[in-house]
Amino acid sequence: MKFYRLLSVALIALALLTACFRPDLPGAPQLPKPPSPRSIPGLEDLLDKLPGFDLDMLRELDLPDLSGIADLPQLADLPGLSVGEDAIAFTGPTEMRINVGDVIRGTDIQLAAIVDERAEFLFAGLRAERIAGDSLDFDGAWPDIGGVDYSLRLRIYRVTEDYVRAAGVQRVVIEGIQPLHQPNVTVNEGSPKLTYTGSIAVGQVLKGTTFGYAGPGEQGAEISGFPAGDFPFRKTGDSLRWQGMLRPDLPCVFNMRIVHYGENSVQVVGIVTIQLPN
Repeated sequence: MKFYRLLSVALIALALLTACFRPDLPGAPQLPKPPSPRSIPGLEDLLDKLPGFDLDMLRELDLPDLSGIADLPQLADLPGLSVGEDAIAFTGPTEMRINVGDVIRGTDIQLAAIVDERAEFLFAGLRAERIAGDSLDFDGAWPDIGGVDYSLRLRIYRVTEDYVRAAGVQRVVIEGIQPLHQPNVTVNEGSPKLTYTGSIAVGQVLKGTTFGYAGPGEQGAEISGFPAGDFPFRKTGDSLRWQGMLRPDLPCVFNMRIVHYGENSVQVVGIVTIQLPN
Protein backbone atom coordinates (compact mmCIF):
# COMPACT_ATOMS: atom_id res chain seq x y z
CA MET A 1 0.00 0.00 0.00
CA LYS A 2 2.88 2.37 0.68
CA PHE A 3 4.22 1.79 -2.83
CA TYR A 4 0.75 2.39 -4.28
CA ARG A 5 0.34 5.70 -2.45
CA LEU A 6 3.80 6.83 -3.55
CA LEU A 7 2.99 5.84 -7.12
CA SER A 8 -0.09 8.06 -7.16
CA VAL A 9 1.86 11.03 -5.77
CA ALA A 10 4.69 10.41 -8.23
CA LEU A 11 2.33 10.46 -11.18
CA ILE A 12 1.06 13.92 -10.30
CA ALA A 13 4.57 15.24 -9.66
CA LEU A 14 5.82 13.79 -12.92
CA ALA A 15 2.84 15.18 -14.80
CA LEU A 16 3.57 18.67 -13.50
CA LEU A 17 7.27 18.28 -14.29
CA THR A 18 6.47 17.11 -17.81
CA ALA A 19 4.13 20.08 -18.23
CA CYS A 20 6.92 22.48 -17.39
CA PHE A 21 8.55 21.82 -20.74
CA ARG A 22 5.72 22.44 -23.16
CA PRO A 23 6.22 25.98 -24.57
CA ASP A 24 2.54 26.30 -25.51
CA LEU A 25 1.72 29.62 -23.89
CA PRO A 26 2.47 33.03 -25.40
CA GLY A 27 5.65 34.30 -23.79
CA ALA A 28 6.43 30.96 -22.15
CA PRO A 29 10.15 30.49 -21.46
CA GLN A 30 12.04 28.38 -24.00
CA LEU A 31 13.86 25.91 -21.81
CA PRO A 32 16.66 24.08 -23.64
CA LYS A 33 16.52 20.76 -21.85
CA PRO A 34 14.14 19.25 -19.28
CA PRO A 35 15.81 17.91 -16.15
CA SER A 36 15.52 14.28 -15.25
CA PRO A 37 12.39 13.41 -13.26
CA ARG A 38 14.87 11.97 -10.75
CA SER A 39 15.58 15.57 -9.74
CA ILE A 40 12.26 15.60 -7.88
CA PRO A 41 13.14 14.93 -4.21
CA GLY A 42 12.23 11.45 -3.06
CA LEU A 43 11.37 10.05 -6.48
CA GLU A 44 14.66 8.43 -7.49
CA ASP A 45 14.05 5.20 -5.59
CA LEU A 46 10.45 5.07 -6.78
CA LEU A 47 11.39 5.51 -10.43
CA ASP A 48 13.81 2.61 -10.12
CA LYS A 49 10.71 0.49 -9.41
CA LEU A 50 8.95 1.66 -12.59
CA PRO A 51 10.90 0.05 -15.46
CA GLY A 52 9.49 1.03 -18.82
CA PHE A 53 7.57 4.00 -17.42
CA ASP A 54 6.86 6.37 -20.30
CA LEU A 55 6.71 10.12 -19.65
CA ASP A 56 5.05 10.58 -23.05
CA MET A 57 1.94 9.11 -21.43
CA LEU A 58 1.81 12.07 -19.08
CA ARG A 59 2.21 14.50 -21.98
CA GLU A 60 -1.26 13.39 -23.07
CA LEU A 61 -2.57 15.69 -20.34
CA ASP A 62 -1.67 18.61 -22.66
CA LEU A 63 -0.47 20.87 -19.86
CA PRO A 64 1.43 24.05 -20.84
CA ASP A 65 4.49 25.51 -19.12
CA LEU A 66 3.73 25.79 -15.40
CA SER A 67 7.32 26.15 -14.22
CA GLY A 68 7.13 29.80 -13.19
CA ILE A 69 3.85 29.68 -11.26
CA ALA A 70 4.11 30.09 -7.50
CA ASP A 71 1.84 28.42 -4.93
CA LEU A 72 0.14 25.97 -7.27
CA PRO A 73 -2.45 23.87 -5.42
CA GLN A 74 -1.38 20.34 -4.48
CA LEU A 75 -3.24 17.07 -3.98
CA ALA A 76 -3.24 17.70 -0.23
CA ASP A 77 -5.41 20.78 -0.86
CA LEU A 78 -8.29 18.58 -2.04
CA PRO A 79 -10.81 17.48 0.63
CA GLY A 80 -10.57 14.08 2.29
CA LEU A 81 -12.34 11.23 0.54
CA SER A 82 -13.69 7.73 1.16
CA VAL A 83 -14.74 5.87 -1.99
CA GLY A 84 -17.23 2.99 -1.94
CA GLU A 85 -16.96 -0.26 -3.85
CA ASP A 86 -19.29 0.96 -6.61
CA ALA A 87 -17.51 4.32 -7.01
CA ILE A 88 -14.20 5.48 -8.46
CA ALA A 89 -12.11 8.64 -8.04
CA PHE A 90 -9.80 10.16 -10.63
CA THR A 91 -7.37 12.86 -9.55
CA GLY A 92 -4.82 14.90 -11.48
CA PRO A 93 -3.35 18.25 -12.49
CA THR A 94 -5.23 20.65 -14.73
CA GLU A 95 -4.72 23.96 -16.55
CA MET A 96 -7.27 26.00 -18.39
CA ARG A 97 -8.03 29.14 -20.33
CA ILE A 98 -11.25 30.83 -19.18
CA ASN A 99 -12.72 33.31 -21.65
CA VAL A 100 -15.11 36.07 -20.64
CA GLY A 101 -18.56 34.50 -20.51
CA ASP A 102 -17.26 30.96 -19.93
CA VAL A 103 -18.47 28.72 -17.13
CA ILE A 104 -15.68 26.48 -15.82
CA ARG A 105 -16.65 22.96 -16.83
CA GLY A 106 -18.08 20.93 -13.97
CA THR A 107 -18.71 23.97 -11.77
CA ASP A 108 -21.04 26.95 -11.26
CA ILE A 109 -18.15 29.44 -11.64
CA GLN A 110 -18.47 31.91 -14.52
CA LEU A 111 -16.08 34.60 -15.71
CA ALA A 112 -18.41 37.56 -16.19
CA ALA A 113 -16.00 40.38 -17.08
CA ILE A 114 -12.41 41.64 -16.92
CA VAL A 115 -11.71 45.29 -16.11
CA ASP A 116 -8.26 46.79 -15.41
CA GLU A 117 -6.67 43.35 -14.94
CA ARG A 118 -9.32 42.41 -12.39
CA ALA A 119 -11.46 39.40 -13.26
CA GLU A 120 -15.08 39.43 -12.14
CA PHE A 121 -16.33 35.90 -11.43
CA LEU A 122 -19.77 34.71 -10.45
CA PHE A 123 -19.82 31.85 -7.92
CA ALA A 124 -23.35 30.42 -8.16
CA GLY A 125 -24.42 33.95 -9.12
CA LEU A 126 -22.46 35.71 -6.36
CA ARG A 127 -19.92 38.27 -7.57
CA ALA A 128 -16.23 37.99 -6.60
CA GLU A 129 -13.19 39.81 -7.99
CA ARG A 130 -9.98 37.89 -8.64
CA ILE A 131 -6.51 38.99 -9.75
CA ALA A 132 -3.40 37.04 -10.70
CA GLY A 133 -2.30 34.94 -7.73
CA ASP A 134 -5.82 34.44 -6.36
CA SER A 135 -7.56 31.08 -5.99
CA LEU A 136 -10.59 29.52 -7.63
CA ASP A 137 -12.08 26.59 -5.67
CA PHE A 138 -15.10 24.39 -6.21
CA ASP A 139 -16.66 21.39 -4.46
CA GLY A 140 -19.99 20.08 -5.63
CA ALA A 141 -22.02 18.00 -8.06
CA TRP A 142 -21.04 17.98 -11.74
CA PRO A 143 -23.91 19.72 -13.60
CA ASP A 144 -26.32 17.89 -15.89
CA ILE A 145 -25.45 14.38 -14.72
CA GLY A 146 -26.22 12.43 -11.56
CA GLY A 147 -23.78 10.66 -9.30
CA VAL A 148 -20.68 12.66 -10.25
CA ASP A 149 -18.93 14.97 -7.76
CA TYR A 150 -16.15 17.39 -8.62
CA SER A 151 -13.46 19.14 -6.61
CA LEU A 152 -11.25 21.82 -8.15
CA ARG A 153 -8.38 23.86 -6.73
CA LEU A 154 -6.99 26.50 -9.10
CA ARG A 155 -4.53 29.38 -8.91
CA ILE A 156 -4.95 32.25 -11.39
CA TYR A 157 -1.61 33.08 -13.00
CA ARG A 158 -2.57 35.30 -15.93
CA VAL A 159 -5.27 37.93 -16.49
CA THR A 160 -5.61 39.54 -19.93
CA GLU A 161 -8.29 41.73 -21.50
CA ASP A 162 -10.19 38.71 -22.82
CA TYR A 163 -9.35 35.69 -20.70
CA VAL A 164 -7.86 34.25 -17.53
CA ARG A 165 -5.48 31.30 -17.22
CA ALA A 166 -5.39 29.14 -14.11
CA ALA A 167 -3.75 25.88 -13.04
CA GLY A 168 -4.07 23.41 -10.17
CA VAL A 169 -5.53 20.03 -9.30
CA GLN A 170 -8.90 18.36 -9.75
CA ARG A 171 -10.78 15.26 -8.67
CA VAL A 172 -13.79 13.55 -10.23
CA VAL A 173 -15.72 10.99 -8.15
CA ILE A 174 -18.19 8.79 -10.06
CA GLU A 175 -20.81 6.71 -8.25
CA GLY A 176 -22.60 3.64 -9.52
CA ILE A 177 -19.95 2.40 -11.92
CA GLN A 178 -20.85 -0.57 -14.14
CA PRO A 179 -17.88 -1.08 -16.48
CA LEU A 180 -18.73 -2.58 -19.86
CA HIS A 181 -15.93 -3.29 -22.34
CA GLN A 182 -16.76 -1.88 -25.78
CA PRO A 183 -13.59 -1.65 -27.90
CA ASN A 184 -15.21 0.65 -30.48
CA VAL A 185 -16.24 3.33 -27.97
CA THR A 186 -14.78 6.80 -28.55
CA VAL A 187 -14.92 9.98 -26.45
CA ASN A 188 -15.43 13.56 -27.60
CA GLU A 189 -12.39 15.73 -28.23
CA GLY A 190 -11.68 17.93 -25.22
CA SER A 191 -13.07 15.46 -22.68
CA PRO A 192 -11.36 15.62 -19.26
CA LYS A 193 -8.12 13.65 -18.85
CA LEU A 194 -6.99 12.43 -15.44
CA THR A 195 -4.24 10.22 -14.09
CA TYR A 196 -5.03 6.64 -13.12
CA THR A 197 -3.22 4.11 -10.92
CA GLY A 198 -4.28 0.56 -10.25
CA SER A 199 -2.84 -2.24 -8.13
CA ILE A 200 -4.61 -5.60 -7.92
CA ALA A 201 -3.95 -9.13 -6.73
CA VAL A 202 -4.37 -12.29 -8.78
CA GLY A 203 -8.07 -12.83 -9.45
CA GLN A 204 -9.04 -9.19 -8.92
CA VAL A 205 -10.22 -6.65 -11.52
CA LEU A 206 -8.82 -3.17 -12.19
CA LYS A 207 -11.43 -0.76 -10.90
CA GLY A 208 -13.31 1.03 -13.65
CA THR A 209 -12.48 -1.67 -16.20
CA THR A 210 -13.21 -5.34 -16.85
CA PHE A 211 -9.52 -6.29 -17.02
CA GLY A 212 -8.20 -8.57 -14.29
CA TYR A 213 -4.94 -10.26 -13.38
CA ALA A 214 -4.62 -14.00 -13.95
CA GLY A 215 -1.00 -14.15 -12.81
CA PRO A 216 2.47 -14.23 -14.37
CA GLY A 217 3.29 -16.40 -17.35
CA GLU A 218 6.25 -17.10 -19.60
CA GLN A 219 5.11 -14.35 -21.98
CA GLY A 220 4.39 -11.74 -19.30
CA ALA A 221 1.51 -10.72 -17.05
CA GLU A 222 -1.66 -12.51 -18.12
CA ILE A 223 -4.55 -10.03 -18.27
CA SER A 224 -8.05 -11.48 -18.16
CA GLY A 225 -11.11 -9.89 -19.72
CA PHE A 226 -9.94 -9.61 -23.33
CA PRO A 227 -12.30 -10.67 -26.11
CA ALA A 228 -11.73 -14.17 -27.48
CA GLY A 229 -8.84 -14.18 -29.92
CA ASP A 230 -6.94 -11.26 -28.32
CA PHE A 231 -3.40 -11.77 -27.00
CA PRO A 232 -3.68 -11.52 -23.17
CA PHE A 233 -0.03 -11.11 -22.13
CA ARG A 234 1.79 -7.87 -21.30
CA LYS A 235 5.36 -7.35 -20.14
CA THR A 236 6.62 -4.56 -17.91
CA GLY A 237 6.40 -1.30 -19.85
CA ASP A 238 3.79 -2.60 -22.32
CA SER A 239 0.65 -0.60 -23.04
CA LEU A 240 -2.82 -1.69 -21.99
CA ARG A 241 -5.92 0.02 -23.43
CA TRP A 242 -9.49 -0.32 -22.22
CA GLN A 243 -12.44 1.34 -23.96
CA GLY A 244 -16.04 1.14 -22.95
CA MET A 245 -18.77 2.49 -20.71
CA LEU A 246 -17.88 3.31 -17.12
CA ARG A 247 -21.63 3.64 -16.61
CA PRO A 248 -24.38 3.44 -19.24
CA ASP A 249 -24.11 7.25 -19.61
CA LEU A 250 -20.30 7.64 -19.40
CA PRO A 251 -18.00 6.57 -22.25
CA CYS A 252 -14.34 6.45 -21.27
CA VAL A 253 -10.91 5.33 -22.49
CA PHE A 254 -8.09 4.05 -20.25
CA ASN A 255 -4.56 4.28 -21.69
CA MET A 256 -2.34 2.40 -19.25
CA ARG A 257 1.06 0.73 -18.96
CA ILE A 258 2.20 -2.22 -16.88
CA VAL A 259 4.78 -0.90 -14.40
CA HIS A 260 5.24 -4.05 -12.32
CA TYR A 261 3.92 -7.57 -12.06
CA GLY A 262 4.78 -10.63 -10.01
CA GLU A 263 3.43 -13.81 -8.52
CA ASN A 264 0.81 -12.02 -6.46
CA SER A 265 -0.07 -8.69 -8.08
CA VAL A 266 0.17 -6.27 -10.99
CA GLN A 267 0.43 -2.46 -11.00
CA VAL A 268 -0.59 -0.15 -13.82
CA VAL A 269 -0.50 3.60 -14.38
CA GLY A 270 -2.02 5.72 -17.10
CA ILE A 271 -4.44 8.37 -18.30
CA VAL A 272 -8.21 8.04 -18.37
CA THR A 273 -10.38 10.20 -20.64
CA ILE A 274 -14.01 10.53 -19.56
CA GLN A 275 -16.83 12.06 -21.60
CA LEU A 276 -18.59 14.29 -19.08
CA PRO A 277 -21.12 17.02 -19.94
CA ASN A 278 -19.59 20.39 -20.86
